[in-house]
Amino acid sequence: MTDDINKSDAPELESRRQASANFIVKQDDNSSIELRDAMDTAHRSLTDSLQLSFRALQVVMLVLVALYLVSGFRTVEDSETGVATIFGSIVGDEGLVPGLQTNWPAPIGGFEVFNAQNRESDVGYLFKPQIDARLSQDQRITRASSRDGLRPGVDGSLLTSDGDLAHIGLAAEWEIVDPLQYAHTIVDNEGSDYVQLALEKAAVHVVGQITLQELLDKPLEELRSLIQLESQSMLNELQCGIRISDIIIPSEPEPPLYIQQSYAAFDSARINAETSVEVATASAREMLIQAAGSNYESLLNLITLYEEATLKGDDAAAEKQLALITEQLNSEEISGDVANTISLAEGYRAQIETTLGQDYRRFESLLPTYREHPELVIKDKWLDMYAHVLSVSDVEPILVPEFIASVRIGITGLEDIAQLRHRQQLNRKEAKSMIEDVDLLNPWILKARDINIDGPSRQLNITDGVVHGRQE
Repeated sequence: MTDDINKSDAPELESRRQASANFIVKQDDNSSIELRDAMDTAHRSLTDSLQLSFRALQVVMLVLVALYLVSGFRTVEDSETGVATIFGSIVGDEGLVPGLQTNWPAPIGGFEVFNAQNRESDVGYLFKPQIDARLSQDQRITRASSRDGLRPGVDGSLLTSDGDLAHIGLAAEWEIVDPLQYAHTIVDNEGSDYVQLALEKAAVHVVGQITLQELLDKPLEELRSLIQLESQSMLNELQCGIRISDIIIPSEPEPPLYIQQSYAAFDSARINAETSVEVATASAREMLIQAAGSNYESLLNLITLYEEATLKGDDAAAEKQLALITEQLNSEEISGDVANTISLAEGYRAQIETTLGQDYRRFESLLPTYREHPELVIKDKWLDMYAHVLSVSDVEPILVPEFIASVRIGITGLEDIAQLRHRQQLNRKEAKSMIEDVDLLNPWILKARDINIDGPSRQLNITDGVVHGRQE
């Protein structure tokens, strides 16, 4: 039987490769039982192999699923921030915080993480002229000419409020404070461009409101603060979640190079002018202190208010200010020449009061009696004067008989009387000289011939201790 099988399958066996082993089943009584046992063993081996392979495949699938799920985890660094997304939409009311964050894995979920701190934007040479980098600053200034102009689109500058040009370098450090606004508004790689545009606009606005001299004199800290406030205001209007943390100005603002050639001389002249102004101010202050004391400012303010009220024609306000001026002049706060003048004036008034005032009061007391009995008053005063003349020490009475009144008589007085008269004449001259000296020491006390009513139309004067103003 074996030979028959081999002969019939000869063509098929020739097309196959040479067998490595031949199994021969003997046809006897136990052959069928042995064949079933062999087949069962083979089936069991195959089943075990398939089960083992299936279990390995399950483990691999579980590992792949676990790795897929773990791919949705993300660690956010301390200097980072961002947002979580599901199918491209931002989820959550707040941005990502530092630490481990979980989300659905891609393509379902994802993360947009940004570098949140110490980001920089630089406007470069936008507001500076393009010059030869091989030259130093001094060489550039020396070679500058009035014919050198700014090339539009190449040389940059800023326009000041007085029409001058200025050059300035500018940069900024910024950070993301609201990642939700930032993700909704800006593509991350364009964030620096937004900040740069805000810096450019802020620089134009700030410099355009001040003069070139104010820009050059302004402290850098103040200029940086102004530009930061302006640029931050623009970014806040965009609601982009960006905060400018610092403004960097590498060097002092400068005018065009040709102007800098003469700027040293200009700066020296300006310093001299400021020094002169300071000296003049100090001198004026010393004069005012000498005139009215250390509290002169309050008196000047009152006088200024009085003149303003006078110019406006407000008589009530003018009178009120005059009363305040009078109170100020009579207070202890005023010293210096003003206080001395007032003191001398008070003394002069007291002197007048004791001389002319007494005569005036005596005249006032005699006037009613004189109107009733003029002859009696005149006779009484004549007798008083006659008695006063006779009471003088150097008077020498001489009795001449009435019947020889027409006879001329040469009489020589006593020697003692003549010496007394001489001494009294010297005393009168000395007293007159002292009075004249007092007048010279008090030039503010004007005599009648020195008063000019055609002078200034507005003036202050003091009458009975009260300050009065005069308007023509």
